[in-house]
Amino acid sequence: MVFQRLARGDFSYGVWVVLLVAGLALSPISNAGESSSSSRASPAPTKKAAQKASAKASISKAPKKSIPPSALKASLDRKGGKPKPRPIAPPKTARVNPSKPVLPSLPPPDEEEGAILPASPAFVGLDLPTANQALFSRNQVDDFYQPTSSGRLISAGFGCVRNPNFWGGFTRFHEGIDIRSVQRDDDGEPRDPVLSMGEGRVAYANRDTGKSNYGKYVVMEHDLFGPRFYSLYAHLSSVDGRIEPGQRLTRGNRLGVMGRTSNEFRIDREHAHLHFEVDLMANDRYARWSQKRGQGEPNHGLFNGANLVGVDPVRFMQFLQVNSDLGIGDFVKREAVAFRVLALRKGDFSWIRRYPFALSRKPTEADKAWEISMTYYGLPIRVTPRRRDEIPEVAWKALKAGVWPLTFANAPLLRANTAAEMVVRKGDRWRLGDKGREWMSLLMF
Repeated sequence: MVFQRLARGDFSYGVWVVLLVAGLALSPISNAGESSSSSRASPAPTKKAAQKASAKASISKAPKKSIPPSALKASLDRKGGKPKPRPIAPPKTARVNPSKPVLPSLPPPDEEEGAILPASPAFVGLDLPTANQALFSRNQVDDFYQPTSSGRLISAGFGCVRNPNFWGGFTRFHEGIDIRSVQRDDDGEPRDPVLSMGEGRVAYANRDTGKSNYGKYVVMEHDLFGPRFYSLYAHLSSVDGRIEPGQRLTRGNRLGVMGRTSNEFRIDREHAHLHFEVDLMANDRYARWSQKRGQGEPNHGLFNGANLVGVDPVRFMQFLQVNSDLGIGDFVKREAVAFRVLALRKGDFSWIRRYPFALSRKPTEADKAWEISMTYYGLPIRVTPRRRDEIPEVAWKALKAGVWPLTFANAPLLRANTAAEMVVRKGDRWRLGDKGREWMSLLMF
């Protein structure tokens, strides 16, 4: 019928036929495009498609076979790829750098966490000088130190830790540590007994508060191992009556009572503490040096604080705990060198006579000067004899002119510890400051 109507010239009917055929041809494409977003049901899959989907599902449910590492590596090598690195499990124990001493770990506490632990017996006959043993506690170290009225805990430690400036540094050096009181009377005054840190003899006892910024203080001389060193106990409220120079004491013998005495500044009741130092002696001719400078007979003789140079007591005791067969000299030789200074060799050098561990080699007649390596606060670490041909001409001229020239300056260490004031920056060079020149005058006298 269609062809009969087209034969009669009914072309409008032909147009409708063409449009109908075209619509039937396009309808499957339109349905396929809407299948992912339309809510209409998809047409039933063919038998072949159903078989393919079933096979795919069975493969996904089957357990995966592990591929041997060698086969995986070979496959990746053929493809030019690299296997992803497997994460490495952390070691069961931390690696230890043999060049750095490591403190032994504390045993697990028997009581609640943070319980104060007793002093370790590995301190080679030394102990803390009061009943405050919080330094050995896991998380109560703050209870050991007594900060200044600033409240900064660092102010109770050793070094450039006092009077912060605008740039975040400090302007005052503290040559010792301040230990907090743990025993008070009804008026809040400290009653802690102060004890000798180790066996030795009483070197000096000052009972006159008005004569020292240390107030009432005691100095002990120890000869337990190696060269003699000194322990100093300051700001005492009282010195025991039986304490006299020359008396031999054992570790833990009572020296006095903690307090807050000083002739230079007021220590309030709340901040009372024991100022504790471990020292070496600068020069056993200190009294004569003081008199020659027109300062007269010094108070406290050889045990004036100006004639004693300290080490960090806490670090020293930690060092002995790790190195129980070593002594004060071994500790000093391991301190960081901040600068080296030259001095003419003439007469007796008290420091190397008292502390021969500092001498790098035996001097000869050809040696004309000493090169002294020091900490940032002036503790001599090492003394090296120098021949004339080892000294630069400009340094030799300075020596002959009465100047102590520097041969080395550890700029970062000196910048971090300007409060010591031994060495100062002048333009682009480091030089001894006023305090450094006075210190060299005493050492070389």
